[in-house]
Amino acid sequence: MASYGDAASALGGRTLELVEHRRRMPVVKRRGWLVRRLLLGADLVGLVLAFAIAQAIYGGETPGRPHGWTEAALFLSTLPGWIVVTKLYGLYDRDEERTDHTTVDDFVGVFHMVTICTWIFFAGAWLSGLVHPDVSKIVLFWVAAVVLVTCGRAVARTVAWRTSTYLQNTVVVGAGEAGQLVARKLLQHPE
Repeated sequence: MASYGDAASALGGRTLELVEHRRRMPVVKRRGWLVRRLLLGADLVGLVLAFAIAQAIYGGETPGRPHGWTEAALFLSTLPGWIVVTKLYGLYDRDEERTDHTTVDDFVGVFHMVTICTWIFFAGAWLSGLVHPDVSKIVLFWVAAVVLVTCGRAVARTVAWRTSTYLQNTVVVGAGEAGQLVARKLLQHPE
C-alpha cells in the first residue's frame, strides 16, 4: 500500500496545497454549506439595499405612513419570512445538486419570489390599515430587489467558486481510454 509521501510525489503543487489545507481544518465543510450562506447573505444585502433605495427616494414624511425608522423596523422584521419563502422556492439548495448551476438559472425563481413577497407585504400593509403604502415606492423596491438580489447572487457564486472549500477532490482510477476521457472532462470544469 502506498504511503501519503508516495501519493504526494505524484500530485501537483496546487493539489498538495489543497490537501494540506484540508488536513489542517478541524471540520470539513461541504460546498453546499458555503454557497447557501453566501447566497443568504447576498439575498439579505440585496433586499436591504433595495429598501434603502426606495426609502431614500420616497422616504418623505406623509400622513398615514409611519416614520422612516418605524418603516425600517417593520421591513427588517419581515426578513425572516423572505428567507423562509426563498428556502421554500429551493433557491438555496440547487447549487448542491449541480455545480454548474448559475444565477441565470435562478432568475425566474428570484423574480417570482420577490414579486410574491413584495405584493404580499403590500396587501398585508394595505389590508391591516396600519399604513397606506405608496404604490410607486413598492414598485421601485420590487424592481431594485429583483436586480440587486440577482446581482448579489452572481457575486456570491463567484466568491464561492474561488474558495478552496468549493473545490472537490477527484481521483481517476484507470488510465485507459475511458479514464483519460473522464480526466479530460474534469479538467474542463475546474469547479
